[in-house]
Amino acid sequence: MEQKNKYLSFLSKHLAFFVLGFASLSFFIVNILLKEKLSSSDYGLYSLLITYLSLISSFGLLGFEQVLLRTTKIAKKKILVQRNILFPIFFILIFISFLSSYLFLHYYDYSFSFISFLIFTLLAISIKILFNLFRLLSSFTLAQIILNTWRIGLLIIVILCVFYNLVISLEILFGSICVVLFLTFFFSYKLKKYIDFVNEFNKSKLFKKSILFFLSLITISSINFGDRFFIENRFGIEDLGIYFFYINIFLFPFTLFQSYLGFREIVIFKKKYNQKVLNNKLRIALFYSLIFGFCLLIIAFLIDISGLYHLDFKLNFNMILLLVFLGVIKVCYSLLSSAIGAVCNNKMLYKINRDSIISIILIIPLIYYFAYDMTTTLFFLIALWLIRCIIWYRQLLKYES
Repeated sequence: MEQKNKYLSFLSKHLAFFVLGFASLSFFIVNILLKEKLSSSDYGLYSLLITYLSLISSFGLLGFEQVLLRTTKIAKKKILVQRNILFPIFFILIFISFLSSYLFLHYYDYSFSFISFLIFTLLAISIKILFNLFRLLSSFTLAQIILNTWRIGLLIIVILCVFYNLVISLEILFGSICVVLFLTFFFSYKLKKYIDFVNEFNKSKLFKKSILFFLSLITISSINFGDRFFIENRFGIEDLGIYFFYINIFLFPFTLFQSYLGFREIVIFKKKYNQKVLNNKLRIALFYSLIFGFCLLIIAFLIDISGLYHLDFKLNFNMILLLVFLGVIKVCYSLLSSAIGAVCNNKMLYKINRDSIISIILIIPLIYYFAYDMTTTLFFLIALWLIRCIIWYRQLLKYES
């Protein structure tokens, strides 16, 4: 009985992470199934749509969701939201939704109507706001469900289409995501009873904080998503589909480790930050992620030569190897990110943003002139991630001293 209670206690403590893991696995399966069911060009367009969804949900409020998190207080199970932040958030939500929807449909070949795509964008950004509000209430499991329901819903739709031998089109995928996002938003209405509004925060401080977080979002969004838009623009939509597929196969497994480390370590570092402890954790993370990456390569090679699934392992070996190396770097970066999140102040954030933006500006011309295929593009992307890790580590060294 005692052992059973321990398992239940462990499950309840880590349920949010299990939800995240299940949603990520669902999305992983969806992307593999769709690679077989969609044409090369349609899979590329699907990849671009998912990239847009990820980008707009992260970047859609220009950093104001982070200001919301840091200026909002919790008292007697109520979320005390600063009234001053409501108008900027509402204005940015509407403005960015209109602008991004128009630009995306203008530059890319989709058959969606502007109104449907605008609703899609509004829902994507709104879901991220709800996610952050539930986090404030410490409802971490519910927050993850709200953020990831569309991934699980998409898997159900795709499996039903495969089972009943129905045609899967971009319109069906887009409509399914829209419906799931709407239902998620609709069933989160009960949150309003937990919200009160107060006027306690200075507007000038609000503006300064939003600028810093906006700059942080620009840098991380550029590194996280810039490669996909560059590949589509330089090499075409079909190559983007191929690139997205290999990201899903060889980078996704590292994402789970990355998410878990970020989820766990920031709590530890907030209690007490120590440089020696961080260095030791980095060595351990590097060692185990390298072993995991090697095992992943072996498994992929065996699957390819056995004919279970055609990965074109030998043909794309250089790109696959670089993706695994990038995964290792991102696992280590998650530790640095947790440490920075625990000890960061405005001055440190300013220096990190400044150095990151400079590095991006310096490398962009090199990418433009020397990235002649997906492999060389990945090489420069890895360089950006390494530089970012160095910048963050240097700031942590200064903090310790």
